[in-house]
Amino acid sequence: MPATQVGLLLAFLVLVDAHSEDVEWADCTCEPGARAFESFHIHVLFYPDPAPRGGNRTHHGGRRPHDPAAGGNNTHSSQFAKSLRKAFIEYFKITDCDMSLRGNYTTLCAFPVDDTGGSPTTGDFIVGAPFVAPSFAFFLPVDRYADAFPWMMANRGDLDFIMHPNTCGFECSAQDHVLWSVWGGNKWPVRFQLPGKV
Repeated sequence: MPATQVGLLLAFLVLVDAHSEDVEWADCTCEPGARAFESFHIHVLFYPDPAPRGGNRTHHGGRRPHDPAAGGNNTHSSQFAKSLRKAFIEYFKITDCDMSLRGNYTTLCAFPVDDTGGSPTTGDFIVGAPFVAPSFAFFLPVDRYADAFPWMMANRGDLDFIMHPNTCGFECSAQDHVLWSVWGGNKWPVRFQLPGKV
């Protein structure tokens, strides 16, 4: 299996783990207001690092080194994103999420960075669904919303993020990300389609 496919598969598995909350499925419904939010995720999106070879853009949308929107001092770059992630981790004194828990998290924690925005050889733009750019995320239990969300709003700089609730595990992900989310900064496309929509 080519390295780019392996990277895409691993990013997807991390996403599924991050969104697979262990809930009582018999009570699961995605009707608005039918369930209390179980937890939240904050996802910070950033531009991919530039590919190592010439050309401005790949046919997949990846950015190249001389593209002024990517890398360098651009405040939407991975450099600034990783600094924000580090500051959040240090401020809240948290650790990485234990991925062996498979979504059954109970404390504020950090997911791995998904910076698969450019293949070292082709510059192909490959990221884990549902986002269209590299990102990193934090798990927020309900009791940490009141301190973590305002901190992110105040400290995000020019970076954009989405905070969404988690209801019914992956079952309600479309609603969680599209209907019930809050954006800090600019709203980015999210690859979810609501049930019944064409």
